[in-house]
Amino acid sequence: MAADFMEEQNTGQKRMDPPAKEHRGAISIPRSVLFFAIIILFLVAGVVFAAIQAIHTLGDSSNTLIEIGLPLQKQLLEIHGQQRQAEFYQDLAQVLPHSGYETTFAHLIHHEQTSLQTVQTGATTYPQLANTLQQLQVSLANYLQSAEAPGSEQAAVLNGKASRMAVEARFHDVHQAMQSLLLSQGEAAAAARSQAVQLLYALVVITALLSLLIPWRVATALTRPLKDFRLALEDIGAGKVAHVASDGPQELRDLARSIDSMQARLREEERLRHEFLSQVSHELKTPLASARSGSELLLSERIGPLLPRQREVLEIVVRQVKELYAAIQEMLDMHALQAQSLDFSPQTVKVSEILEDLQKRMQPLTEKRQQTLLCESYAPLEVYADPQRLRQILSNLVSNANKYSSAGGQIHVQANAEQQGVLFRVEDEGPGIPEALLERVFERFYQVPVSNSLPRGTGLGLAITRELVAAQDGWIRIQNRPQGGLSAEIWLPSSPQKAAH
Repeated sequence: MAADFMEEQNTGQKRMDPPAKEHRGAISIPRSVLFFAIIILFLVAGVVFAAIQAIHTLGDSSNTLIEIGLPLQKQLLEIHGQQRQAEFYQDLAQVLPHSGYETTFAHLIHHEQTSLQTVQTGATTYPQLANTLQQLQVSLANYLQSAEAPGSEQAAVLNGKASRMAVEARFHDVHQAMQSLLLSQGEAAAAARSQAVQLLYALVVITALLSLLIPWRVATALTRPLKDFRLALEDIGAGKVAHVASDGPQELRDLARSIDSMQARLREEERLRHEFLSQVSHELKTPLASARSGSELLLSERIGPLLPRQREVLEIVVRQVKELYAAIQEMLDMHALQAQSLDFSPQTVKVSEILEDLQKRMQPLTEKRQQTLLCESYAPLEVYADPQRLRQILSNLVSNANKYSSAGGQIHVQANAEQQGVLFRVEDEGPGIPEALLERVFERFYQVPVSNSLPRGTGLGLAITRELVAAQDGWIRIQNRPQGGLSAEIWLPSSPQKAAH
C-alpha cells in the first residue's frame, strides 16, 4: 500500500515539475566584464591619443624652432651684416668716386638678394615672415636702383638715404616677424608640453581609479547577491521559505531560479512525505487502537478472570501499545510543524484551568513512581494560546521530569506574570543535564545519555515542544537548578496584541 502511494505521488510530482522559463534581457558576468572593459579601453585610448597628439605638437614646435627658426635667425643676421658692409662701401664710393667701391656695393646687394631668396624658400609655410622678406627684397632692389640712377650728387645722396632707411625699416619688420614666429612656436611647445604632462597625470589617475573601482564593482556585484543566497540557503536549511531576488547577472538569475525550483521540490517532497506518514500512521493507529481496546478489555476482566501471569503480560502489551501510539503521534506532529500545516486555535485561556487539568491528567503517572506533582499559580492569570497545544507542551515537560527524576521526588509546576505574558516553570529534582548538552536537547531525535534502566523515547518531545512554543510567539529555555534538578521555563503572551509584538 505504501509503495503504491509513493509511486503514485512520484509520478504526479514529475507531471507537476514546471518547464524552465527562459529570461531574456539579463547580461552574463563575462559579457558585463567585456562591456566595461571595452568602455575602459576606449576611455584610456582617448586619453592616450590626446597625449600623443600633444607630444606630436611639442615635437613639431621644437622642430620648427631647431630646424627652421634658429637657422633663419642666423641667416637674417648674416644678411643684415652684409647690408652694413654694403652701406659702408656706398659711403666710401660717395667720398672716393670712381675707385671701384660702387661695384663692391652692388655685389654685396646682389649677394643679399640671393641669400634672401634662400631664406624665403624656407619660410614659405609662415605667411607673415614670407611677406616681410618679400618687402625687404623689394626695398633692396629699390636701394640698388637709387644708387645706380643718374643725376646730381645731392639728389643721389638724398635718394640713397631714403632707400637705406626703407631697407632698415624692412629689416626691422623682418626681425619682428621672426621674433613673433619664435615666440609663437615657443608658446605652442610649452602649451603642448603642459598638456602632455597633464594628460599623462590624468592617465595615471584614471588607471589608479579603475584599478580600485573595477574590483570594488565586481566584488559588490557578486558578494551582495551571494550573501543573500547564503542567507536564503540558511533559511532553507532551517526549514523556512526563503525568497531569492532574481536580478543581477544572468548566472545569478539562473542560480536564483535553481534555488526557487529546489524550494518548490522540497516543499512538494515534504508535502508528499507528510501525506505518506499520515496515511501510514492512520493504517498503524487503527490496529493499535483495536489492540489497546482489546487489551484494556481483558485487563478489566469483564469477559473472565485473569491469572497473575496473564495480567502481567497484558499490562506490558498495553504499555507498549501506548508508547508506540504516542511515538507515532509525535512523528506526525513534528512533520506537521515542519510543513506548517499543524492547526492552531489561539484564544484567551485561564491559567488556573490549564494547571488543574494538568494536575488531574498527569497525577496518575507521577503516583506510579511515588512522586509529588504540585501545580500552582500565584495570581489569576490569562494566556493567549491554543489550549490543546499548551496542554501538550506542559504534559511533555512533566513527562520528562517524571521519567528522569528519582522515585519519591517532587515535580513543581508554577505560573507567574512576566513581561506582558505568563512564565511557566517546570522544576524537578532529577540529576539535571550537563551544561554542554543543554542546547542539544532541542534537536530532533537527540537523547541525553542516561542509564539503561530508564525508558527510551523517540527524542522528539522537546523538539516538538520548542516548535509549538515558537509557533505561538513564545520562547523556551532549560537550565540546571543550583540546588539540583532541571528547570524548564516557557513564556507565552497574555494577549493577541502582545503576541504580535
